[in-house]
Amino acid sequence: MIDIVFVTNSKNSYLWLMTRNAIRTATQDAGMEIDQVVVVEECLTAKPQPDTKMLYYDFEFNYNECLNLGFSVCKSKYVAFCNNDLYFERDWAKNAIAVIKQGYLSVSPTSKHIFRGIQEGYEIGKQLLGWCIIVDRSVMKRIGGFDTPVKFWFSDDVYGEQLKAAGIKHALVGNSRVKHLTSQSLTKVVKGKARISMQRGQLRLFEQYKKEKYNAIALKT
Repeated sequence: MIDIVFVTNSKNSYLWLMTRNAIRTATQDAGMEIDQVVVVEECLTAKPQPDTKMLYYDFEFNYNECLNLGFSVCKSKYVAFCNNDLYFERDWAKNAIAVIKQGYLSVSPTSKHIFRGIQEGYEIGKQLLGWCIIVDRSVMKRIGGFDTPVKFWFSDDVYGEQLKAAGIKHALVGNSRVKHLTSQSLTKVVKGKARISMQRGQLRLFEQYKKEKYNAIALKT
């Protein structure tokens, strides 16, 4: 069985319905039994998503912290961490977990292209796609949960550094397909110069985190 965690901010009906459609396609096309769907919701006035476990929060938004909150109620051996701007295709979870059972404890589905087999690596946007990560729950124990030095942008870069530090292999799965609608939620909330400023600020925080991470590893060796 698998648990699915969605991070969302349903400030309006459009975003609420986007999450609803993501949940619908994820559950009907998983190709395996789903234990629970967990929705980590920023908007305290948003109506609950049907047939889900809703977790409303009032701390300042931090994507990886939201993932940690969602994972705190997960019990299944496998967990999918997802944006809400996704469209899931047939057997996405079944095919991803087949690769996890081969020893790649962290995987991402493909979005824009289909290929046979897998592509091992940690490169963001190629093998590691932060908008949908599927893991064996042992990964969370080994990395100590998702680190939270950035709020949103570069959250997947942070995760990639954690995987490398822990010696956990990650792969892109060619026959697990999930379409990403390209940050629709954030685009509706943050625009223009404010978006660029936030990206630059988050990059600086990530670079500092990466430097500290490598220094910590060096001290241990």
